[in-house]
Amino acid sequence: VSDKMEDQPLLERCKAAEAFQIEKMGQKLRLDLIALRCGSGDPGRFAKAASLVTANAHLPLILCSLDPEAVRSALEASKDRKPLIYAATEENWRDMGALAKRFGCPLAVSAPGDLSLLKSLAVTLRQMGVEDLILDPGTGAEGKALMETVSNLTMIRRAGIKVRDKAVGFPVMAVPAVAYLSGQNAVTTAFREAYLASVFINRYADLLILHGLEIWSLMPILTLRLNVYTDPRKPVAVASELKTIGAPDGNSPVLVTTNFALTAYTVMGDLEASKVSCYLLIADSEGLAVDTAVAGGQLTAAKIKDVMSASGVEGKVKHRRLIIPGRAARLRGDIEDATGWEILVGPKDSSQIPDFLRKNWGTPDTSRVPA
Repeated sequence: VSDKMEDQPLLERCKAAEAFQIEKMGQKLRLDLIALRCGSGDPGRFAKAASLVTANAHLPLILCSLDPEAVRSALEASKDRKPLIYAATEENWRDMGALAKRFGCPLAVSAPGDLSLLKSLAVTLRQMGVEDLILDPGTGAEGKALMETVSNLTMIRRAGIKVRDKAVGFPVMAVPAVAYLSGQNAVTTAFREAYLASVFINRYADLLILHGLEIWSLMPILTLRLNVYTDPRKPVAVASELKTIGAPDGNSPVLVTTNFALTAYTVMGDLEASKVSCYLLIADSEGLAVDTAVAGGQLTAAKIKDVMSASGVEGKVKHRRLIIPGRAARLRGDIEDATGWEILVGPKDSSQIPDFLRKNWGTPDTSRVPA
């Protein structure tokens, strides 16, 4: 957001950023910060905008200005929020460092295209006593400038990790919002910002300043961030419990799946989209998909019996029939022995469940299955 905006549009944009949310595999993906830019060049106006944002928005704040006086004014209005100051440069580092120390705020250090200067500024600011730094090597949007940005981000991170150079052992940032300086149409610009952000995430950027709020441009960025920063050793899992789909009654089907988030939400989505009223048992498979969990022994008859008992599903239905995934067919006998229920082996793909129920769920409730 910019202090050149009128109050109402500025607040609406802040609220839109705060409200933005995408749910993926049970996780809510959101934006994390609001960056306020001093586009007016007026310290008083910048301070007023900072006060307005601080009073009406709850996300952490970045104050974007190279003018120490403008930053000082805005910090007076937002000091309790400990905003990130953007940015200290070769020209203003002394004043910006003093402000960061005085207000106890983190400080971004910027030296576009000059890693030696960036390192020197970081070292000097640390000697001043400013410890919370983030490094900005500059952001190019196309051609050689983009290649240089990718290279600089990579070299900083390698120096910090492989060479163990503490002088650059700080988070790094980029500003994909520079795509909006091109003057192209809004759709093209939002697309360019999205692919720039994706490139920088893949090259170790820890913080990105964006402009676009279109869901189609933010979704791939947030999804990529989720995928990069999800520990592959810890599968994304959901709770082992009973889910109610639609408005089931005593004659409705009971199905079971694993607690691997992608599997569970895919099955629930297919059932909800098909308007099938049923009960869905989510068994503990240690966050693994059906075929993997069956092969590795994480999905067992005992675990399915456990979730059935804990959920009280027996008291919710009149029948004693359970539908298991097609990829768990080998467990059929064990589950029958453990539960005493009749086991039906369902399809391997959850999108085929409605058709499976039409053909195989011979109860008075078949009218609830869509034609």
